Order: sequence, then structure tokens, then C-alpha cells
Amino acid sequence: MLQQLLALDVFHLGLVFARMSGAFLALPGFAATQVPVRVRVFIALGVSMALLPLVLDTLPPMPATAGGIVRLLAFEITVGAFIGLVAQTLLSSLHFAGATIGMTSGLANAMVFDPVTESQSALVTGFLNLLAMTVIFVTGTHILMLEAVGESYTLFAPGAALPVGDMADYLGRTLAQSFVIGLRLASPFIVFSLVFQTAMGVTARLMPQMNVFFVALPAQILLALALLMLVLPAMMLWAINHYENGLRNFIAGG
Repeated sequence: MLQQLLALDVFHLGLVFARMSGAFLALPGFAATQVPVRVRVFIALGVSMALLPLVLDTLPPMPATAGGIVRLLAFEITVGAFIGLVAQTLLSSLHFAGATIGMTSGLANAMVFDPVTESQSALVTGFLNLLAMTVIFVTGTHILMLEAVGESYTLFAPGAALPVGDMADYLGRTLAQSFVIGLRLASPFIVFSLVFQTAMGVTARLMPQMNVFFVALPAQILLALALLMLVLPAMMLWAINHYENGLRNFIAGG
């Protein structure tokens, strides 16, 4: 009896750890390459052990066949990865806003490594993503990520069929909302670019002998950075509110 109980507990812990590890593969911050794999594994295992008593009633019994165990583990990893992908999609608004700001400010060719997307991106994009990660962990918003994984057991019961259609629809709606938020975040710079380029065009007509590109590019970068300094607090507040509301909406059932 004791051996059976221990086997079930280890199996249930493995199920929770599978979902948590799938989430840690994509959750912003936790999935960054700067975080060692061992650290991620220990954090995921610790959170799984703390979460196990809370979700034990929703976990299915251990299947009698190895195929059934593999199917359950694949289900849990897929659900965890989906939660991480939702969190990444919520932060994509800053990526779009940063790319737009880079194009409108003349800094699109200044590239830097982005710790969130783990790729080369515009300097402004990397700065916004890094700042967002700092604000998320300083304000404790990262707890919502772990809470979303815990509450997902009420949305995705282990062992049930994957609602692939609903998952794709929710991810598409989240991406559309993030695109709109990113466009709104970058709207001051879009307006600035239109006004500045129009002014430079009029200047080029009035003074053909002046090298407008030589004069305009430094002024464009300087004014865009000044504008970024002014609107950055409001941008980050709006972006973090969108991120937090998106996670809360997922926890509430979408």
C-alpha cells in the first residue's frame, strides 16, 4: 500500500512538474537564456511541490500503460507551453511598439540582443522589453504567471481532450489586442514622424541647397529620444496594465 501511494504521489508530482516545466520554457523572464537551466528546473520543481496539494483532486490516476502516461505528460507540457506563449504574446505589444519607435526615430539599424525574444532587435525594443521585465519582477506581477499555471487546472483538466480550436482562437484574440496596444503605445512617435518628415520635406523645397538628410537625422534621433523620455512612464504603465489584465482574464476563464 505504501509503495502504491508513493508511486501515485511521484506520478502526480511529475504531472504538475510537466505542466510547470512547459510553462517555464516560454514564460517571460523565467525562460530567458540568462537564467541557467538548473535554476529553472529547481524553481519549477519547487513551485510544483507547493502546487501539488492544491490541485491533487483534479489529477487523474496513473494509467496502466506506458502510452497513457506519455499521453498525459504530452498534454501537460502542451498546456504549460500554451500558457507561456500567451504571456509572451501579451508582451509582444512592447516589441511592436519598440520596432515602430525605432523606425520613426531613425534607430532601427541600432541592434541589440533582446533577452525576451532571445534574438537581435532594435535598440528601443530591447530597452523596452528589459525595462518591462524589471517592472514585472519588481512589482510582483510575475506571481500572476505562476497563478495562471495553477488556475489552468480548472480550464484544462488533466487527461481531457485538448481544446485546440479554443486555444488558437484565444491566442489570436490576444495577439490582436497586443497589436492594438502596441500601435497605441507608438502613436506619439508615429505622429511625430509624420510632422517631422513633412517639415523636412517643406524645408527641402524651400532650401534645395541644404543637405536635409545630414541635418534631419541627428535632429530626428534627438527629438525622438526626448519624446521617449517624456512618454516612457505612461507607456510602461499602459503596457504592464495590459499584461496584468491579460493574465487576469486568462485566470478568470478568458
